[in-house]
Amino acid sequence: MMTDIQKMQAALEAAGINVQKHREPLRLENAELMKQWGIPVEVQQLLAEFSFDTDLAIGEVHFDQVNGLKKKMEWEDDFQRALQADLLLVGSGSTGDPVALDIRDSQVGYLFHDYFWEEEAEDPRKFFIKLNCSLGQLFWNTQFVDDYPVDAYEAAAYMGAEFTGYWNPDEA
Repeated sequence: MMTDIQKMQAALEAAGINVQKHREPLRLENAELMKQWGIPVEVQQLLAEFSFDTDLAIGEVHFDQVNGLKKKMEWEDDFQRALQADLLLVGSGSTGDPVALDIRDSQVGYLFHDYFWEEEAEDPRKFFIKLNCSLGQLFWNTQFVDDYPVDAYEAAAYMGAEFTGYWNPDEA
């Protein structure tokens, strides 16, 4: 069975990404923040292993530069709001829906960006479609599983989620 790191490596290779060209050591300040936020150790290891000098498009899904965590924490309200709900924003889907890692169980999914950005008073988890897989598995699936979701609408349909994105907050 492949480890999460092996799955991520395979996804990067399948996407034709030169890992060595983009590799960037994880800065201590970002490693410390991950510990402070309670990011599970195996996720910290994966993020340290796949620390690059830029955001990368792995097929249709983007993986954010891990060394951008401190900057995002200091400057992006949405990043902070997600983090308060134990969701770490680590990338984005094909339509701009954030890829979020659930700090509580290391599973990833998509946040419906329209609702997440516009409904600031709501718990972001209300708009989170969990794919019941790890970060490495998500990127592996996008490369090797036909019709795997690359945004929140597709994820909601794929998972049979109760919240489908077709919702009026005034009716809630």
